[in-house]
Amino acid sequence: MNVIVAILIAAALLGLNAWLYVANKNTPVPEGCESLKPDCAGCGITDCAVRIRQNDREENE
Repeated sequence: MNVIVAILIAAALLGLNAWLYVANKNTPVPEGCESLKPDCAGCGITDCAVRIRQNDREENE
């Protein structure tokens, strides 16, 4: 009986996760948030992947 309850709880959680994922994908992006770029000037992490990618793009342009 415990195994059946565990399977039902796991199935419910997976179903909830799938439903929330689909609902999130169908939600429109709010106005003003279409093309956000991180502001790396205020961040002190120098080996951040976002900062490295942004610096590479600026050098290529």
